[in-house]
Amino acid sequence: MRVNRYHILFLLLLVCRSCIEPFEPAIEESQEVMVINGMITDQPGIHYVEISRATPYNEPFYHPVRGCLVIVIDETGDMIRYYEAESGKYYAYIPGYFLATGKSYSLQVYTSDQKEYRSDFDTLLPCPPIDSIYYEIEFRETSNPELPLAGIQFYMDMSGSSSDSRNFMWQLEETWEYWAAYFAHEIWWGGAFEKFDTYDIFKCWEIHPIRKIYTATTRPLSVNAFKKYAFNFVSNRTDRLSVMYSLLVKQQSLTRSAYEYWEKMRVQSVETGGLYETQPSSTIGNIYNTNDPAEIVLGMFYATQQRTKRIMVKNEFDFQIPHITCELEPFQGGFDFPYYLISISPMGKGPPYLTADRICFDCRIKGGTNVKPDYW
Repeated sequence: MRVNRYHILFLLLLVCRSCIEPFEPAIEESQEVMVINGMITDQPGIHYVEISRATPYNEPFYHPVRGCLVIVIDETGDMIRYYEAESGKYYAYIPGYFLATGKSYSLQVYTSDQKEYRSDFDTLLPCPPIDSIYYEIEFRETSNPELPLAGIQFYMDMSGSSSDSRNFMWQLEETWEYWAAYFAHEIWWGGAFEKFDTYDIFKCWEIHPIRKIYTATTRPLSVNAFKKYAFNFVSNRTDRLSVMYSLLVKQQSLTRSAYEYWEKMRVQSVETGGLYETQPSSTIGNIYNTNDPAEIVLGMFYATQQRTKRIMVKNEFDFQIPHITCELEPFQGGFDFPYYLISISPMGKGPPYLTADRICFDCRIKGGTNVKPDYW
């Protein structure tokens, strides 16, 4: 009996398919693992500590730990207490006399189930100022060689002294201004026309932290300096550069142990696709259970002097940047009010009207605020 080769191929495919099973990673981490994160800077004001528990890999959620007594103590024994602002988030106003470069600080946490956690003392090292922040226009290759990605790449220069820290981390915050598509001067509420000027909701600003870790050390270098250290790239695929863009850089000094922790976190975030997409299941910081040193505790408490610098970038680019586009259509009434209206009457007001989606007139619908930042 001759066997058709197609029958054999079909049977092999069935066998292979039956062998495929979904992969579930074996993770022994439980939601009982404590996660404590906080820092203390040289700037007087409100400081925060967050306390939570790690959640299962396949059921991630924020599991705050409430009712803790939280204290920061310096090397002389002076201490300041934190208070619970919201679930798992504790705050303290720390005055200037408590903060100084060269001093060391430790965090102490007492939970409601009588467990005590402490961090190692971490020293607040001096941080050199940022010399300059600047950008260069770049065109990056894409899958379509005829459509390169245009944008701006930010860089930073810094030069420190031998007495400054040689380990650094940078936290970035971006702000950009964007506009709605049209002005309207009247509004329909479903029962009557009213005068309504949308000028106040035409311009908006969005402010977001850039959720990426930037760390570097000058220990292997002969000088304590960086030249053209690269930060974020802002492309023309969003409206970030459509009007004006601002980048705030916060430069932090780190001890060697704090640097090694954040460098591990940086590597992990690159390998897993982002710092905030996975839990730091294998990154142990400087916090421990005083009665059970074998207990796994995640997170880090560190001291830092922080230097900041901001750059403002106006849209004077040659490449195209997207802006919201809307199609106007005649207003015919309806129940999805309010409707923002543009009069096309020869008299300059009154019917007939044109209208469009509310997002075309109200910039806040995209998620920003119409309150201009102080630094703008």
